Amino acid sequence: MGFIGSDFEKQAVANTPIGRVGQPTDIAKVAVFLASDDSSWIAGESRTVSGGLK
Repeated sequence: MGFIGSDFEKQAVANTPIGRVGQPTDIAKVAVFLASDDSSWIAGESRTVSGGLK
C-alpha cells in the first residue's frame, strides 16, 4: 500500500496549513527561482519548502 489514498496521507493533509501534500512542481518553482537572477541577493540562507508544515 502506498501513500496516496492511505490514512497517513489524510493525516498529512490535515496537518498541512495549505491543505494538500506537496507536488514536484512546488519544489521545482523554488529551485527555478533560486537558480535565477531574481535570487541574486540571497546568500548563505537555509530555506524550508514545506507548505507551512513544521
